[in-house]
Amino acid sequence: MKRGRFLLRFVDVVLILLFGFIVISDIDEESQIILPSSSETEMFTPGAEVVLFIGITSDGNYIDERENILFPNEQQLTRYISQHKNRYGELAKVRIRANYDTQARHAIRVAQICDEVGIKKALDVRLLSR
Repeated sequence: MKRGRFLLRFVDVVLILLFGFIVISDIDEESQIILPSSSETEMFTPGAEVVLFIGITSDGNYIDERENILFPNEQQLTRYISQHKNRYGELAKVRIRANYDTQARHAIRVAQICDEVGIKKALDVRLLSR
């Protein structure tokens, strides 16, 4: 029983000391911590990206999925992606969407065209769900 009283008195003393330090401490605007800020990094507000969705069918045809434009050959696809890049600049992006049964070489070729044009790309693959 005496041990419990000692612990209770010890907690009381610690709390009194803690509140005493809080009361006598000098907290004002001058003692506030100033957080560091970067002077080299520019503030960047991302703009809205303009994404071109290129679909690849299982037989290797290229389609603009939003406009339903079929490209019979790679030259026309390259020209179309170049026009997209010239029109929107750095905001232009390409999403390559291939079906689960599309040969990988078709998706890789579209990625190579994007690299040649200098446009950012992402590759989506539609998986077969059972």
